[in-house]
Amino acid sequence: MYHDITILVENLDVCRYFYREVLQLGEPFMDSNHTVVFQLGEEAFLVLEKCAGKFLEHASSATRFTLPCADLNALVEKMQKDGVELSDEFIRLGKVSRRGYDPEGNIFIAVQQ
Repeated sequence: MYHDITILVENLDVCRYFYREVLQLGEPFMDSNHTVVFQLGEEAFLVLEKCAGKFLEHASSATRFTLPCADLNALVEKMQKDGVELSDEFIRLGKVSRRGYDPEGNIFIAVQQ
């Protein structure tokens, strides 16, 4: 079954780096000046779409998304080096999880695989 999560971002270059390197999603499945697509599974994708709309207000968004993380502790350390804190651990659907924000304030939950 096909699924995608689309995140509207202002600075595509900064967000591309964050999702590729910090969250370690790897090289994009598709990469352009307007859209970056990361493949999360066989038919699951995370889409970053450039949007200059002044209506974007990420931190108060009602949407959150969850990404698997092979090493949650390593992610915590990596983000702390960049001055970004993840939440304390909590259990979500039986898995150890932490909440964080991307460079534009979009909320994500990293779940230990």
